[in-house]
Amino acid sequence: MEALIHVLHLEDSLMDAELVQAKLEENDLACRMTRVETREAFEDILRQKAADIILADYHLPGYDGMSALRLAQEVCPETPFIFVSGALGEATAIDALTQGATDYVLKQGLNRLGPAVKRALREARNRCERKQAERALAESETKMRSILNSVDEGFVVLDREYRILSANKAFCN
Repeated sequence: MEALIHVLHLEDSLMDAELVQAKLEENDLACRMTRVETREAFEDILRQKAADIILADYHLPGYDGMSALRLAQEVCPETPFIFVSGALGEATAIDALTQGATDYVLKQGLNRLGPAVKRALREARNRCERKQAERALAESETKMRSILNSVDEGFVVLDREYRILSANKAFCN
């Protein structure tokens, strides 16, 4: 089993929620499921930023999946969002993906859920690692520029055609 995954599940049917959890467990995904049925409960968990992934039905009494997707993108855009629905036509699914959903799985095809969740989590982890690496690189470049600008000697970096790529203040003076 992999590390414990916190799943925020927007689903009004307890039976469907139990089927989803069983399918995730079949795919060696250890999950802590938080099932909510209303916009208020969904928004409350979102604002806590406690979920690793969001699974949402498309049609709910008094609330809809696209509104949930928009809210999730506003509050926690880095969290993968997968529609798990029995009533998602092709045009609606494409619209959901273009609006920012990570994926969609039909309730009739729950065998695809485990691989979809694993892929979504892997991609989210890769994006997070890439952002961390980019921040570390920017910090390193800032530190290096600061060091070079504090040196009294001129310093210049040239490319193979002898074009200046970078120079410190002493060189410019």
